[in-house]
Amino acid sequence: MVRRSARSWLSLGLVVAGTLAVPLGLRAVSPFLRSPKAAPSYIPAIETPRERAPFDDAVVTDLRNARPDYVTIGDSMAGSRINTGDLSRLVRGNGVVGLFEAARESAYWYLAFKNWIVEPGIRPKVVLFFFRDENLTDPLFRLWRGTLDRVAHDREPRLNEIVAARTHGTYYRVHLAAQALYQHDTVRAWLEPKIVRAPLALAADGPEQTALLDAMNDQVFALEALRPMAAADMQEADDAALDFHRLLPTSVLPEMIRLSKESGIRVAFVRVQRRPEGHRPPPQSRALQRYVSDLAAYLAANNAAFHDDWGDPDLPLDMYDDGDHVKEEYRSHYTAVLFRKAPGIFR
Repeated sequence: MVRRSARSWLSLGLVVAGTLAVPLGLRAVSPFLRSPKAAPSYIPAIETPRERAPFDDAVVTDLRNARPDYVTIGDSMAGSRINTGDLSRLVRGNGVVGLFEAARESAYWYLAFKNWIVEPGIRPKVVLFFFRDENLTDPLFRLWRGTLDRVAHDREPRLNEIVAARTHGTYYRVHLAAQALYQHDTVRAWLEPKIVRAPLALAADGPEQTALLDAMNDQVFALEALRPMAAADMQEADDAALDFHRLLPTSVLPEMIRLSKESGIRVAFVRVQRRPEGHRPPPQSRALQRYVSDLAAYLAANNAAFHDDWGDPDLPLDMYDDGDHVKEEYRSHYTAVLFRKAPGIFR
């Protein structure tokens, strides 16, 4: 009985050891099977190796030459509101440089701040970020494939930790350790396409496999063939996405604050007003009001400036174009209003 029990435990141990060891064999052959142009991802927590666009170091050169006192960072919410020429005249000195990129959010802004400004030694007085509602604590929003290439270095370990913590939860460090050991992201990059195409070999040969796969994607799984559902670009988040203190540790905001303190560059944050409804400011749920209050308190405690556009009577519906964007002819107006009403930023 004792011998049988010992044999059982030994068998179990061999199975476990084999299960853990076999993936190491896949790791060993990965360098020979993956595409030679595929580089390891800077966010392997959610992305496999791929060919990527280069880091844009021309921005660093331009900033060094301009030596601006203020740098504004944001997506189209900033780009459609700020007239950098007008703001430069208002602040005087070395003026303002705008780093605007449409459809980019907090992960992009963090890397732009870190890699284009702080690490190269650019020293403006203030870096000003524009955002909507809970953007600052949602690092996954608009984190699409390749969207960070322009601002990312070959390795971004802190961002990868943040993304892993948000996507994998409490035990994200176990996931990262397994990833480092087995390099399963690299294995997946060459193995997954082979697995996906394997069933096609039963139905078609050679070039016909690609035609069959394209037909399935274009017809069977086309968007119009799927069950319809309500979707929007960015509606107000539900209460679970508006718990500031719960979401803060797995966001890039603490890293922005850390970089600000270490570099001596003051940071400021402007929450842009969403599109008004008629002649009234856009409605806010209690959860959103609480979120903004907690955010404002956090920024104040860390010597970061904060300005909230919500409810400003000088930002009526007539100013708005599509969605939350501001009409081009109103950019000078918005710029002047912000400069006048946010003296804590432009002091």
